[in-house]
Amino acid sequence: MAATGTDEAGVKLWPVAGRLIGLMRRRRGLLALSVVSGTLAALFSLSPYLATAAVLMAFFAPQVDWGFVALAGLAGLAGVVAEKALFGLSTYLSHRIAFATQRELRFELAQKLARVPLGFTDARSKGEIRNTLVDEIEVLEDGMAHLVPEVSAAVIAPLLTLGLMLAIDWRLSLLMIAPMLVGLWMMGRMMKDAEGPTRDYLEIQSRMATVAAEMADGIATVRAFNQDAQASRRAGAVFAEMRQMSDAWLDRAIIPGTAAQVLLTSHLMLLGSVGLVMAAAGWVDLAVFAAFLAVAYGFGDLFAAIQGISHRLFRQHELLERLDALRNVAELPPATGTPMIAKAAIRFDHVSFSYGPREVISDISFDLPAGRCLALVGPSGSGKSTVARLIGRFQDPAAGTIRIGGQDLCAIDPEALHRHLAYVFQDVFLFSGTVAENIALGRVGATQAEIEAAARVARAHDFITALPQGYDTVLGERGFGLSGGERQRISIARAILKDAPILILDEATAFADPENEALIQDAVADLARGRTVVVIAHRLHTIVHVDEILVLETGRIVERGSHAALLAAGGLFARMWQAQEATRSFRHATGAPPIPANPALEAAQ
Repeated sequence: MAATGTDEAGVKLWPVAGRLIGLMRRRRGLLALSVVSGTLAALFSLSPYLATAAVLMAFFAPQVDWGFVALAGLAGLAGVVAEKALFGLSTYLSHRIAFATQRELRFELAQKLARVPLGFTDARSKGEIRNTLVDEIEVLEDGMAHLVPEVSAAVIAPLLTLGLMLAIDWRLSLLMIAPMLVGLWMMGRMMKDAEGPTRDYLEIQSRMATVAAEMADGIATVRAFNQDAQASRRAGAVFAEMRQMSDAWLDRAIIPGTAAQVLLTSHLMLLGSVGLVMAAAGWVDLAVFAAFLAVAYGFGDLFAAIQGISHRLFRQHELLERLDALRNVAELPPATGTPMIAKAAIRFDHVSFSYGPREVISDISFDLPAGRCLALVGPSGSGKSTVARLIGRFQDPAAGTIRIGGQDLCAIDPEALHRHLAYVFQDVFLFSGTVAENIALGRVGATQAEIEAAARVARAHDFITALPQGYDTVLGERGFGLSGGERQRISIARAILKDAPILILDEATAFADPENEALIQDAVADLARGRTVVVIAHRLHTIVHVDEILVLETGRIVERGSHAALLAAGGLFARMWQAQEATRSFRHATGAPPIPANPALEAAQ
């Protein structure tokens, strides 16, 4: 209950308020000034009630002092002006604090996401992460920007008024407070029952954000398969669950909630009727009763305000818990050794890795000398991409050691590690910005000439210069407006500009049309030359001439060797090769365009 600093779910509210103040600790001066302004505003808010009480007392005097009445009226008016000005100042200051704190929180959490294992973000939807970084931090604005001045106005002023009323007549004070205490007890009982529904409400809100993000991201797929109705039903099911939960809670709470609110807000009703009887009986002076009644208006809806504030603080408590969960996610351990990498050789020594209870790779060992090329093949889910991510230290292995240039990966400074690595993935990410800015992601501070040189090597210069503003063309989200092959060549230009000695390729041409595929292959050939290359291969004919092929199945290396040796062994690789060759033969028989070989890796040898 609010009176003891605990809300409907048994959450201690004062620690929550302390947490909010702690978030604003860097601006203690502004916060103190906001609190002082709010408190003074609360004091001046009593002025009209005190002025009214003074005027009433003057009217009950044998001789009305009109000068005093005028002075009291002017004092009340001046107090109202001062209250509004001070409350506005308190609100202005608290909003400045809130906006600055929100900016810092978002920046802190964005940096946090850059340090946590990639599996953390993989296991969560974009909607859930967006909900935390944008919506939930936005809701914190209520706790920081509004509760500071509002607590002063809604609590301090009524409490001061209560003290004044007790000084005037304690009997009338108790008479007014009695129905409020009953209403407060009823509200407390009702709010205790809200613990589960409140948490369910927040959980469904998060799911609604996820569904909305999925609908926006997947609208093209939904329409392509004519599944608009099904997608709407999926979203509608979540919305219906929210409505049913809300309806059920309203059905349970409407009667006791209404009764409690009536008791909490009708304090003048009992006071007016019983007080008049007491005045008529001579138990209280009529002038005193009139003055008390005027001051009582300043008491306002104290307990109702406290309940509202406690509910909002509980909401802040839920959000702070979610933010704490994100802030407390274990980060990748920091580097412990030398920050430099002398060579580009890669070694896996009995490496295993799991996503939760599911083991993804198990006891993998291999050596890749500097300047050589290794291909990873296997069925979907065999662990190929996980091996590539471990090389980039997006995750740390559960067992075993990964070495680059003879050094334990965990001992290498992360910035130095990523300077030595370049990735070209199937799924290219382009951010909203110019073409030049997207390419320059490969090396901060690159000149325009260097950007254009990298684009030429990536076979991207011609299509870029044909864009409306050339390299200054602003791309939409994820490169909207460019073809898949064009996006891929921009990605290759990034890697060329980065000039890293280790290159990770995830079948860059998998989804390209024949024309773009030839251009991408030529670009990859230049990019791969002289580098240590790890290629995740889906089209086996593109890796015929690599130095070694590792065949993975269910997270283990089941075969290894050259293309010819693996074909001769007649194992999993040979079966995969035969299946793909059958597909190529079918395409040839049906007149479909052939799948070209990949000369890029051959040229890199």
